[in-house]
Amino acid sequence: VQKKLTTRAMWTGTVVHRSAEVGLRRMRGRLYVDVEEATRSALWAARDDIEGSRTGRWLERPSRNVGFREHYYGEAIDDATWEAALAEIDRQVRALHVNRIFRRLEQVADRILEVEELRRFPVGDAEVYVALDVLVSDGKGGVVIIDWKTGDAHSDEVIAGQLGVYGIYATQVLGVPDDRVKAMHVNLRHGTETMHTVGPAEIEAARAEIAASVAEMREGLVDRAENVADPAAYPLLPEGDARCRWCSFRRSCGREGEGAKI
Repeated sequence: VQKKLTTRAMWTGTVVHRSAEVGLRRMRGRLYVDVEEATRSALWAARDDIEGSRTGRWLERPSRNVGFREHYYGEAIDDATWEAALAEIDRQVRALHVNRIFRRLEQVADRILEVEELRRFPVGDAEVYVALDVLVSDGKGGVVIIDWKTGDAHSDEVIAGQLGVYGIYATQVLGVPDDRVKAMHVNLRHGTETMHTVGPAEIEAARAEIAASVAEMREGLVDRAENVADPAAYPLLPEGDARCRWCSFRRSCGREGEGAKI
C-alpha cells in the first residue's frame, strides 16, 4: 500500500498525462479532441481520485486507484488547497490541448507510433522499462520523442538523461539510426518547449549511467544471483531526520509521528 502512495504534485502530472494519453488515442482513432470535453473529463476523474482516497475506497485496488500520502497519514489539508490543485490541473489540461505540438499531432495522427506503452528491453545484463509519452515517425525514417512535463523540478540535465534512455530504446529495439532520433520536452506548467539532441554521444552516456546505477544497486546485495540484500546494511536514518517527514514508508519504520506539517 505505502509504495503506491502519491502526493498532490505527482498526481497532477498523472492526471495531465492521462488526459494526453486519452486525447492521443482518440486522434489515432480519427476522433476529434475537444478541449472543453477533455477538461471536464479530467476534472471529474481528479475529483473522484480525491474522494476515493479520502474515504479509503482506493484500498480496494491500491495498484489501480489513487491514494494520497496526505490522506493515509492524516495530514490536515484544507479544501482551498485541494481546489488549488484542481485549478492547476484545469490550467495544464487546457494548456496541453491548445499546445501547438499537441494540435500538430492531430494533423499527423497516422504517424503516431506509440502512446504510453510500457516496454522492456535489455541494457547490458539488466532490464530497463520505458513508457514514452509519445513516439512519432518523422516520415523520413526517423522518429521524434515527445515528453510532457508538468512540474517545476525538471532540469535539462535530468531530462536529457531520460531522453537518452529513450534513445537507446529507439535505436536498439526499433532499429532507428542513431542520427535520426529527435526529442522534445514540453513543459505545460511554464509553456515552454525544448529540443534535445539524442545522438550517439547521448545514447552512450545513457548506457554508461544505467551501468553505473545497476552496479551501485548491486553493491548493496549479499546474494546477487538471488537479488538479496542485508537489511542491516541499511540502518534507519537518525531520529528527527528531516527526510522522514516526507517519506511514504514512515509508518513501517515507526516514524509516523514525524510527518510533514502542512
